[in-house]
Amino acid sequence: MSTDESAIPSAVLREQHGRQLYGFAQRLRESHNRSRDALSLVPSENRLSPLAQLPLQLDFHNRYFFNEDHDPDFWQFRGGENIADVETDVAHSSLSALSDAPFVNLRPISGLSAMIIAIAGMGGDPGSTVVCIDPASGGHYATAGVIERFGFVPAAVSLEAGAVDIDGLRKILSSQNVSLLFLDLANSLHLLDVAAVAACLAEHSPHTLLHIDASHTLGLILGGQAPNPLDLGATSFGGSTHKTFPGPHKGVLFTRLPHVRQLIKDAQRFLVSSHHFGATLALGLAAREFEHFGPAYARQVVANARRLGAELTDRGFDVARRTNGFTDNHMLWVDVGDHAATNKLAGALAEAGIRANVQTENEMPNISGSVFRLGTNEVTFEGATETSMTLIAEAFAAARDGAVDRAAGLSSQARQSFESPYFFADTE
Repeated sequence: MSTDESAIPSAVLREQHGRQLYGFAQRLRESHNRSRDALSLVPSENRLSPLAQLPLQLDFHNRYFFNEDHDPDFWQFRGGENIADVETDVAHSSLSALSDAPFVNLRPISGLSAMIIAIAGMGGDPGSTVVCIDPASGGHYATAGVIERFGFVPAAVSLEAGAVDIDGLRKILSSQNVSLLFLDLANSLHLLDVAAVAACLAEHSPHTLLHIDASHTLGLILGGQAPNPLDLGATSFGGSTHKTFPGPHKGVLFTRLPHVRQLIKDAQRFLVSSHHFGATLALGLAAREFEHFGPAYARQVVANARRLGAELTDRGFDVARRTNGFTDNHMLWVDVGDHAATNKLAGALAEAGIRANVQTENEMPNISGSVFRLGTNEVTFEGATETSMTLIAEAFAAARDGAVDRAAGLSSQARQSFESPYFFADTE
């Protein structure tokens, strides 16, 4: 076979691969465009502003960065010299100002990464007890498993309406060597009562550290809509940066105590290598924007959630309620029947351009079966108002009643009702 003949199969294969990859690229662009038009009511997600998105599109996303002190003799990895201050100065200073905490650790790459670092760093000696919230009360599913894997003894406390069972906590404190109380409230319509827990520890176990995983409410805390856990007696707090806080998929940890800062840093050094430089730059830009927009955004998130709860109730939906109103945060829970009915409505909403999060059997406290877990954080960040909530609720009703085209029209009207977003839309 001649050289020209042997080259034919490889040339054909190359062309086939090229067409296939081009098809993938087209699908990505088309899906992205649909995503930009969709209304997302997922409480555990948010969008990045155009400014915060920028580093993820540039070369910095591919680079390591370890030279936090800007040591001229420690540039082991080049590429970030001229932009490193966006992490070391902008991100640190903005997040420190927002949290009123002098010590900020930017190394976690996700909320679960922040959990792992916090537990490893503050869990104490092997065999010590680390207390978390029972998943049946809204605690994170993974916490007890993480505690156990690090050689600690997990213990769970129950919680009702944001209040930890203090009597149950006292029993654990009196019978076990509790090094860390890791309050990981993931699913709740109430804000966590941190002060009562801190007072219990001060009286019964002053050596026990208190960490608050505020992944879901971080944007509300940094925006001043929810209390700062450090002001209420917590040792530290943190979590993921892409739920109510409109940042990238990252994690962050805050403390005011130098020795706790060191515990976290010592653990982080061996649990995270690359902290995703591009995403960390994005976090810094998101934090600097949040200093300007955060308080108004955080207030509107809660106002929108309460309005959406009322509007859905008016249209016959079974919306879970707290004692006084629907929610203290960004989250709503809506029960529309069994899993089949919930999935059917989720599909109709998706077809109409509305994304809703479905939680399945036994994943939510005090609720059996499947349920919608909705959040107003992302649409609010884009400029949604209480008027928008009325249109979204009407779209839900139309989708429930089988009028998907009408639901799609209402979804479009809802987006048209948005006012100015809570970020700088023009970054040129």
